[in-house]
Amino acid sequence: MNKLFILVAIFLVFAMIISVPIEVSGFAIANFDTPILTPSQAIYNEPWVGTIVYTYAYSTHTDEFNALLDGKVDFITLTHISEINELKTAPYNKTAFLAVAPQESFGQVVFAFGNNLTSNLYFRYAIASLINPQNVTSYVLDNGVLGVDEPYFVNPSLSVYSQWFNPQVESYYQQYESYNLTRAVMYLEEVPGVTHKNGQWYYNNQPLKLTFYYTYPPETLKRFAYLLSDSAAAINLSITPVSETFGTLITQATTPPFNDFNLTTFGWISLGPFPNSWMNGIYTSPGNVGGFSNSTVDQALQNALNAPTLSQEISYTKEAEYLLQQQEPYVIYTWSNAIQAVYLPGWANYIYLSSGTPTYAINLLDVHPTNQALNGTFIFSSISSDLPRHINIYASVSLYAFNTLDDMYDSLGISPFNNPTQVLPWVASSWTVQKPVTMTLPNGDKIVNGSIITVNLVHNDTWIDGVPLTAYDVNFTVWYYDLPGMMGTNTFDGVTLNYTYLSSEGFINTDLFGTIPSLIWTNVTNPYQIVFYLNSSSYVNEYLVLTEYPIMPAHAIGPVNVVTLYHSTLAPEISSGPYMFSSFNSEAKTVSVTYNPYYFRINPLIFLQNVTEGNPTNFTAKFQYYTWDNSTSSLVPNPVNGTAEMWLMYLNVSGESYGNATMPVPMKMTSPGTYVGTVNTTGLKPGIYEIVSKVTWDNGARELFSYGSLNVTPSKVVTPTTPPPSVTTSSSTTTLEVVAGVVVAIVIIAVVVAVIRRR
Repeated sequence: MNKLFILVAIFLVFAMIISVPIEVSGFAIANFDTPILTPSQAIYNEPWVGTIVYTYAYSTHTDEFNALLDGKVDFITLTHISEINELKTAPYNKTAFLAVAPQESFGQVVFAFGNNLTSNLYFRYAIASLINPQNVTSYVLDNGVLGVDEPYFVNPSLSVYSQWFNPQVESYYQQYESYNLTRAVMYLEEVPGVTHKNGQWYYNNQPLKLTFYYTYPPETLKRFAYLLSDSAAAINLSITPVSETFGTLITQATTPPFNDFNLTTFGWISLGPFPNSWMNGIYTSPGNVGGFSNSTVDQALQNALNAPTLSQEISYTKEAEYLLQQQEPYVIYTWSNAIQAVYLPGWANYIYLSSGTPTYAINLLDVHPTNQALNGTFIFSSISSDLPRHINIYASVSLYAFNTLDDMYDSLGISPFNNPTQVLPWVASSWTVQKPVTMTLPNGDKIVNGSIITVNLVHNDTWIDGVPLTAYDVNFTVWYYDLPGMMGTNTFDGVTLNYTYLSSEGFINTDLFGTIPSLIWTNVTNPYQIVFYLNSSSYVNEYLVLTEYPIMPAHAIGPVNVVTLYHSTLAPEISSGPYMFSSFNSEAKTVSVTYNPYYFRINPLIFLQNVTEGNPTNFTAKFQYYTWDNSTSSLVPNPVNGTAEMWLMYLNVSGESYGNATMPVPMKMTSPGTYVGTVNTTGLKPGIYEIVSKVTWDNGARELFSYGSLNVTPSKVVTPTTPPPSVTTSSSTTTLEVVAGVVVAIVIIAVVVAVIRRR
């Protein structure tokens, strides 16, 4: 999964972990108040902002644009060239930051493969020959501002895809599919049933009149529809553009028997850095391409997913590209630009992904109110037609639903912004990969030249109800989302599912179903370790194992009937991520989340305290766990009545690696859910320590953590004759392992240091 993390950092909370942060002089997180960051400056911690509201209240992008200039929303997507140009000029460029980046996203003409006419290869070639890429780029895409017409199944202009592009595809396109009206006529005349008499076109002896459905808004799709219609008119072919809602259009295009339309258009977004992966997800599923099916393409893509080396993966993918260009399941007419604008006053740490992005040109990982942490309400706007049907970790498939769900649910690893083909540990603390492996599994399946991925999980990640997140949740998630070939009735982790029934009734999430086809078995070896067995040794499958699935809570989702769950607007929103569900208001068209104060990746420097060595210091933590109320579809906070303790970890102390600095000491509950402990700092070396407090209850079955940090200064200040050197960290990568925890840069009295925090 590609994550839209919203975060923020700084200053200090003096006692309660959820109290309002107050500024403390002398300490600041590096670049904390810089408005725009580069990908290399990102800090991989969460959360930073207090509340995120996803609003769908505006009916058009122009309404959003005006709301942004008025400061009513903080994030929008732009589609109108006049508004894009307006933001480039003063005074608006001081009010809003305009971000444009090439996007892993394409738009295409879709054909109904349930119709003999539109499924014919010559017909598809004829449509391709009617489209002039230069006109699309200049007229439809506003001279390339909105994107470019690269009529290929892999965009050679995207840096992340450049090595995957097959130059033979371009030669084939120029010879057989490029803009040529004479050739378009020749192709149409080859379609069975089509006749061309006295300049008029007929199909089965009836006048040939085609309908092209397009979504509206945005205006660009309307322009493309009429450009295609005008080009067809030049050869006397009738193509009538018809505006349709996206929901109706996508249903027509993806529902068997794929014959309710002639031509339509939709696009794919957030494709990811590996073409062999997303091409397999798109083109081996007939429902994704209007009914297209081709076993030769399927085999080439399967080879690309299972190849033992990256170079072989690329080679097989190039073969698949060439086959796809020959078969033209789609006619691709645009590779898009992501174009977003954000409100600047009062906000900092937007991350501009200028060299390319899966979804948005701005990533909100570190955004926060200026000079504040865990405060403020950030309003992320999408137009009203994008309002998700539900916010449900099992059934949701839309980008807009996952804007919210990605705030609440994590994956094992994430991709760094400046190297999207690599993986950083997230819920996983580390992993090892064995390959190639040939063996027979306990279930009788065989692996031939496959791989075994052993993943270790962090020990301090908990669901908001206090249940620890474990390997059992990961295992539950993998099998609950289902895998190819798993039909019939299956029982796992105490849950029995009839996959054949679910599949035939359409009760399976097609976005996540079957996304790791080589995964054939898993084994939970202990609560914090799971082993994946893949009938493939390809890098991309390892990458998908670690990044693809948002982890679901087995104890909350498992008891719910899967059909009921699929049709639910909200699943039991027991999450573990940096944000918690707050509300879904269908009337106001908003979805809200609030920060999770117990999140294991929270930056402890937000809660920094100062102390002189030898002086005791108090730390107060307020613990609440949350339960889900089905009657109100809301979370209910409950103060924790349990046993709490606290200890210090070396965070940035000279000569010490990250680890325990003190033994645990008990904390006393002073009021329901509020615990106070005292740290003895006698003998502590100067430096930054992490404060960890932990509460357990329900006979130790449930736990929550909260975090702070302590700057210990020597009891006698000695002025150094020379400034201490900068301390840096390095990471090494083997296969998929990235030996780097959460790295946080801080500035302390003009000395730049790097802090590593692992669990």
